[in-house]
Formats: sequence, C-alpha cells, structure tokens
Amino acid sequence: MPRRPVIGITLELEDNLVLQVEKGIRAPLQEAGAFVITLPRDTPLHELDTVLEMIDGVVFSGGADVDPSWYGHEPYSKTVAVPPVHDAFEITLARRALELGMPVLGLCRGAQVLAVADGGTLTQDVATLHEGASRHAWDWYGIAPEPLDEHGHEIRYELDSRVAAWIGEGSPKVNSFHHQCVSTTGSRLRPVAWTLDGVIEATERRDGGGFAIGLQWHNEMMWRHDDRFLAPHREFTQAAWDYAAARDRTAVPVTD
Repeated sequence: MPRRPVIGITLELEDNLVLQVEKGIRAPLQEAGAFVITLPRDTPLHELDTVLEMIDGVVFSGGADVDPSWYGHEPYSKTVAVPPVHDAFEITLARRALELGMPVLGLCRGAQVLAVADGGTLTQDVATLHEGASRHAWDWYGIAPEPLDEHGHEIRYELDSRVAAWIGEGSPKVNSFHHQCVSTTGSRLRPVAWTLDGVIEATERRDGGGFAIGLQWHNEMMWRHDDRFLAPHREFTQAAWDYAAARDRTAVPVTD
C-alpha cells in the first residue's frame, strides 16, 4: 500500500523542551506531506542499519555542543558537550546518510553535526572567538515567542543556492539562537549563506550527491508567519520521496 516518505527527527528525550521542539519540527514536515518518527539521540549504534532502513530522510535537531574531539580540537571553556552516546549516534548517522545520498536537514546544532560528519570544524564560541561578531545567542531557557524576528539578523547568500531560492524574494532576515557555528566544511558541503559579520549560517551539498542542507537558524519557528520558511521542508520531503522511490520503496509523491 502506498505510504508517505518517513522522516526521522533526532531528539534529546530528557530535554525539558523536548515536547515543544518535537512538535515544532514535526508540524512543517507533516504540512509538507511527510510521516515523522522520533529517533532518540541515545539510540545504540548497533541499531543504525535498522534506523536507516526505516527512514527516507533525517532531520538533525538543535541542542548542546558537539564534543570538539570529533573534529580534532581541544574543548574551549564555554563548550558544553552532550553525552558521548548522543554525538556518536548523530554523527555516525549523518556520515552514513551522506554516503548513501539520503536527504538530510540540519537545524542549529544539526547544521554543526552535518559539518563535523562531513569532516569540517566548528567555532566553539562565536562571541569570543569570531572577531567582530554580532549577537547570535539569546539568553533563553523557556518557550520562545513567535514570530522570532525580534532576535535575528540579515544574511547574505550565494545566488545559485537553495537558500536564495527559498528566501530571496523578501527580507533576508533569519532568527538566531546559537553560540557555536560552522568554521570549515568537509568534502561534500560548502557554505552558501553568512551573516554580515561573516558567520556561516547555511551549508549545502554541491557535489550532486543528494539533498543535504545545514541551517543555523530555525525555519520551524518561522514558517507559520512567513511561508518562505516552509519551502525547505517541502523540498526536503520531496527529496525523501525521490530517495524512497529510487530504492524501490512504496512512498507516494508529495502534492500541494
């Protein structure tokens, strides 16, 4: 029987905001036509093949910092790493997905996970390690108001990128809630959007190997107020259907 493409979302189940985070990411994917499942970050690595068989695409969500040992750096004083099993699951999953050409979307920490999985590195604290940085973090530990334009910044982007196609018709302003950022990318991804202070805000796979996007901002918090920010979820979901069809899965096309 035909089915919708299955998208897995990696989540920290002990996060006190997990219900809001899961709902926020799930809603635009469902709007785009996907069936969404949760992938706990403490999923053991021996289950990875099962996970990859179940899903047609994966979203890497936000959270605390990637342990810098994953990209060969010593920890900085402001780095707050997640439990090792979380990094191991997400980075290994990201590497496998990139190798397979499975569609991947990284949001905030997720964009950083993709960069590290691709062989890149991170700036461990934007405020103190990126010269001339504007404000990127927000002292927020509760539920954020919507819309989130009150705390954000403008970006510049490559004109031939997906980011340009998604948000190029209006104000190039995105929200911002991070203290780390991508510093360098690896062999598959490359930067396609930056804030005016030079911080990398988006990466994109440009080697023809499939849909892979890292977004430092949170489209899932903005799409209800500006439908340009639903476009990434629609394109990602369509890519997941294409991926499923290519490996003879019985997904159905996403239609408006």
